[in-house]
Amino acid sequence: MILVVDDDKILTQLLKTLLEEAGYDVHVAYDGETAYKHLRDPKCRGMLLDIRMPGINGAELLMLMAAEGIKVPVIVMAGFPDFDEEEMKQFPNVKKLFHKPFYPEDMLRSVREFALK
Repeated sequence: MILVVDDDKILTQLLKTLLEEAGYDVHVAYDGETAYKHLRDPKCRGMLLDIRMPGINGAELLMLMAAEGIKVPVIVMAGFPDFDEEEMKQFPNVKKLFHKPFYPEDMLRSVREFALK
């Protein structure tokens, strides 16, 4: 299962459809709290994660994962120009960083590359 986490419901639905058409089982979460619950599912093989969200944001979720030893691979998505890539690279789970907007084909290629299946 791939977890798509973003408060942008249109983007989340687009990514869900893209990944399902490629054969992935996809769950969505629109906030960090819901995503955190899904991360405990042993079927969770990877996560596409937005950084700026209400409640627990993406960076805080990555910190929680590190503190609890959750080793799910993460592809980070950010839609703001002052996105600190170096900060995200400190988290071992982060495999790739995308700036929004991005090409859906590039995201799918990255999901496949990191074997999030």
